Amino acid sequence: MDKTTAGGFAGVWGLVALAIVLGGAGFGAYIDIPSVIIVFGGTAAVTAGQYEGADLKRFGKAIGVAFNEVKVESVPELIEKIIYYSAEIKKNGVMSMEQKIMDEKNPFFKEAFALLVDNVKPEVLTELMEIKLEHMENRHKTMTAILGSIGGSAGAMGMIGTLIGLVAMLANLSDPSAVGPAMAVALLTTLYGALIGTGFAGILENKLGEKNAVEMVAHQITIQGAAMIAAGESIGNIKMKLNSILPPEQE
Repeated sequence: MDKTTAGGFAGVWGLVALAIVLGGAGFGAYIDIPSVIIVFGGTAAVTAGQYEGADLKRFGKAIGVAFNEVKVESVPELIEKIIYYSAEIKKNGVMSMEQKIMDEKNPFFKEAFALLVDNVKPEVLTELMEIKLEHMENRHKTMTAILGSIGGSAGAMGMIGTLIGLVAMLANLSDPSAVGPAMAVALLTTLYGALIGTGFAGILENKLGEKNAVEMVAHQITIQGAAMIAAGESIGNIKMKLNSILPPEQE
């Protein structure tokens, strides 16, 4: 569980709930079916129209990723592991590490170092793994784009709802009983749109972007390390080049 994601969600929605309670009107006053239809239904419809079904099916999994820790080692741990593999391969040959490579739990690391076992040339290894990395990053960017679209669409649908409510209110000024519901639509659609855009889509979009950045750095290091081992570079060179990625306090 990613505590910062969970904490952010709990903080935003908890504070909104607290404000409603302290306001004294109760939660019922903030529930309006026409507003829900306009904002939630409209946002869902716009998002469905913008993306392919295959991408939308992965959306639930992407939300799960935002709430879980990144499944790659930290950069210092990854560099240490690559240096260990380099030393063992230099000492005993790549075939001595075949079983250990096959037992790797990091799929990207496993695939890159399996190419070493297959005696793939460093430039070919780099090209193959960078193609895989590019497609992976594109998939990640699609998920963040969907969340960005949800945030923008929710805000836009909130404004549309506000205009609908204002028109309905102005059209029924002679009927006091119709003014209240129309005003509720005008105000609550804006509230719903802001909450979805900020308290849901905004948090998840930025969190997935951060996780993608961490994962991309780790995979780039893996590619670089595997390619240097395939090229037969010395352990000292590999260590120096990889450690140059670390901030000074972690070197």
